[in-house]
Amino acid sequence: MVTYAEPQHYHVKVRVYNESIDFGKGVAELLQRIEATGSLSAAYKAMGMSASKAWKILRRAEADLGFALVSSTAGGKSGGSSVLTPEGRLLLERYTAFNAEVQLAAAQAFAKYFK
Repeated sequence: MVTYAEPQHYHVKVRVYNESIDFGKGVAELLQRIEATGSLSAAYKAMGMSASKAWKILRRAEADLGFALVSSTAGGKSGGSSVLTPEGRLLLERYTAFNAEVQLAAAQAFAKYFK
């Protein structure tokens, strides 16, 4: 009989896309922070992300999905602002619920097979 140490951990990544794997945890967190702060700048800074990376991941996801996730107005005296588009808000809600359900199913399957 072969004995071995049972795995103690697992990791499941959830991403949604059409052609290019561009919408996952990082973009979802960025959108959540934009929603909370009304600012793309505040969102990416809180994540320790550069402005160029934030714009890059947003644009890639938008290009793949075929719709805008965020609407931004340029700064001025009072500064700019960013808000999720209705489509962006709906995608974030659906992704968050889907991810939670997948994580729960993964935890149950892991417990079944490894604990």
